[in-house]
Amino acid sequence: MGGMVLIDAFVSFLCLFSLIVILLEAQRNGGFRKRWPIAVWAASLVGLALFAALRVFENLDAWSDARILLGILGACNFLFGGALLLRWLFWTPPSPGGG
Repeated sequence: MGGMVLIDAFVSFLCLFSLIVILLEAQRNGGFRKRWPIAVWAASLVGLALFAALRVFENLDAWSDARILLGILGACNFLFGGALLLRWLFWTPPSPGGG
C-alpha cells in the first residue's frame, strides 16, 4: 500500500513538472512555434487526466482520504496543463514561420 502512495506522489510531481515545462516553453520566445506537437501534448495530458480520475473513482471505497486527495490533485494537474495548452492552441494567432 505504501508503494502505491509513492506512485501517486510521483505522478503528481510529474504533472507539476510538466506544467512548469509548459509555462517555461510558452514564455521563451513569446510562445510555442509549432501547433501539432502542442495538440498531441494537450491531448495526452487530457487523456492522462481522465485516466487518473477514473482510477480514483474506481477505488473510492478502498482508498484513504489522503490517497483520494493525491489522486484528484494529480488528475487536476494534468487537466490544468492540458487546458493551458488547448487555450494557447485555439486562442493564439499563428506565429510567423510556425507550423
